[in-house]
Amino acid sequence: MVSALVVTPAGALYAQDSPQKVTSIEVQGNKRIEELAIRSRLTLNVGDPYTAKAIRAQIRLIYAMGFFEDVQIEAEPAAGGLTVILVVREKPFITEIVFDGNENLNEDKLREKTTIRSQSFLDQQEVKESAERIESAYRDEGYANARVIPIVQTLEEDRKRLTFYIKEGDQLKIETVIFDGAEAVSKKELLKMLANRETVFFLSLFTDAGILRREELGNDVERIKEVYLNKGYLNVQVSLPVVELTEDRQGFTVTYTIVEGEPFTVGEVGFRGNTVFEEQELMKESKIKPGEVFQRAAIREEKTRLEDLYGGRGYAFARVTPSVVPNPETKTAAIIFRIEEGEMMRVNRITIRGNDKTRDNVIRRELRLNEQEVIDTKAMKRSFQRLNNLNFFETVEILPRQVASDKVDLDVKVKEKPTGSFSIGGGFSSLDQLTAIADITEGNLFGRGHLLRVRGQLGQRRTLGVISFREPHFRDSLTSVQLDAFSTETDFLTYTEAKAGGGVSFGRWFSEFTSGNLSLVGEALKISEVEADAPDFVKDQEGNQSTTGFRSSIARDTRDFFLDPRTGMRSSLSFDLGTPALGGTNNFYKLGFDNNKYTPLFFDIRHSIRARFGLTEGLGGKPVPLTERFFVGGINTMRGFEFGRAGPVTESGTLLGGTKQIIINNEFIFPISAEAKLNGVLFFDYGRGFDDTEDLDLDLREAAGIEVRWISPFGPLRLAYGINLDPNPLEKDAVFEFSVGSLF
Repeated sequence: MVSALVVTPAGALYAQDSPQKVTSIEVQGNKRIEELAIRSRLTLNVGDPYTAKAIRAQIRLIYAMGFFEDVQIEAEPAAGGLTVILVVREKPFITEIVFDGNENLNEDKLREKTTIRSQSFLDQQEVKESAERIESAYRDEGYANARVIPIVQTLEEDRKRLTFYIKEGDQLKIETVIFDGAEAVSKKELLKMLANRETVFFLSLFTDAGILRREELGNDVERIKEVYLNKGYLNVQVSLPVVELTEDRQGFTVTYTIVEGEPFTVGEVGFRGNTVFEEQELMKESKIKPGEVFQRAAIREEKTRLEDLYGGRGYAFARVTPSVVPNPETKTAAIIFRIEEGEMMRVNRITIRGNDKTRDNVIRRELRLNEQEVIDTKAMKRSFQRLNNLNFFETVEILPRQVASDKVDLDVKVKEKPTGSFSIGGGFSSLDQLTAIADITEGNLFGRGHLLRVRGQLGQRRTLGVISFREPHFRDSLTSVQLDAFSTETDFLTYTEAKAGGGVSFGRWFSEFTSGNLSLVGEALKISEVEADAPDFVKDQEGNQSTTGFRSSIARDTRDFFLDPRTGMRSSLSFDLGTPALGGTNNFYKLGFDNNKYTPLFFDIRHSIRARFGLTEGLGGKPVPLTERFFVGGINTMRGFEFGRAGPVTESGTLLGGTKQIIINNEFIFPISAEAKLNGVLFFDYGRGFDDTEDLDLDLREAAGIEVRWISPFGPLRLAYGINLDPNPLEKDAVFEFSVGSLF
């Protein structure tokens, strides 16, 4: 800050006994700030005495406006006194603010951190604070060595650009997490619950493991407490963590200080306020027993169970409030559930909103609640699941609204999404090789819930055409009807298979989760271009043949969401029969069992285990048709193997297919982007196809790898990279495949 008091001639102004008067005031140097605005701040007026104290006061007032980096006052003799000249130099005017070097944080986030704005005068303190805030934002994302350098560039004489030049550096990872004082709980148990975890090679390449998320540190303290509270440590204390750079400044150390205290067991378990249920009824399914280790998670589960129990009786607004009373002397804790039962509720009206395209009956037939019936909260949750599984809606809400002391209206609110798609794309698999795919699908034809699909595929080794139409609820009944027509041609290297046909399928719901299906099929087959070194049973089937018969299955499916399950199980048993009695030439039967169970873990990670068994056999002296054999290997059976190569093959590598199969797929599914419906999968596959002469055993082939699954707008997409853990001489060590249009 520079100011000057210039007096001409030197010393003349104060040589007299009294100061001279101000005869006029001039303002010079201002460009953007109007002279009137400057004059309005002055307290010195024409006619006032010219004194050093008054001049210093004017300088302070002008600086206080915040627009000037230099203020000077000059005085010149004039008739009857002095002319005061106020000379100002304005601060640089910032017309543009840019960021340079930011690759990992977008401009919108950086602008939120800056206090200075474009079209304003430069304030050095604000620039400094903004740079510090940007550096802090980078530190929050793990870029501890990030540096921000503000630079002012001249665009024109009165226009400046402020550039924040950013050196991000590397994103540092958490190298070590220390739990100081933890004895009763292992580090492994605590780590798996935290959002801020230690970096793990390979896993950190695909997840955020190891990234420091400062906004989650407080929540991690609560997660640690939760682990202890589920082991009975009611008085556990956990400090906020200390985050420090490692000595080489290439990573972080996060330290929690824990005072465990003593474990408690469950003392009394009681209920207060219950009249609808006896205490014995409430305790019957309870997982909390006196004498067991206290677990807070069990209390939450018990609260949900009790509210669901009341909800199943129509008490939709029943509220359960648990209270815990510890006894430090006996190290026990009494758990009392206080119940506000409310009134039994009936459904008055069900109103559906938001369905511009989908007809009311399509929605109502999925609801497990009817008007004038006693409300059932379990049925309400199941209705929500069924509507979601239609895949017609972006969002589904079922909201009870009390309209009388014993009645509620149910508002079913849906937001529709496009159910038709047209996609042109490609894929690669060990069977089809490179493939071009065209697909037209409408899942909610005319708003009636009908499915229509036309799919064409042209590949290096397979061409395919399929047309399907499905009515899931024929005349709003529990029966479904589906019509299919198809034509395929596949090059199996040692022979070519052409197949065309169609079928009509009838399905039926037997209960809420159990359904059956019966399909009448007719297929014309042709085996041609058989190589000379093909196996004898392949040569024996060369020429034309046909299959007529039926395919049947019964399944129980309790998965919550079909496209991306978190919990539940799907089990199915199938039986197929090809018989000459209906005009075909082939005679065989085929049995199959398929079971897939999903178990939720933590942080939306799920474990899935799927087991499949298959058996087929020719009847009446007829061989099993090539199209009905089990080809184990490929993205839909054993990843890490090319199509069919986890089953019988000849010494030259020719695929034989099996008459029996065992496949076990073990998966850990984790979210990459929940919003984009993008998941990653770590898998371990075990399986094998067996020939006629082989007995079933558990000497199975093994593979492991990683997969990416995306529920895209044009259908499910999968990319899988599998490693064969014990390859034979003619097998690849690893196989990459991707497909569009079906989930595993």
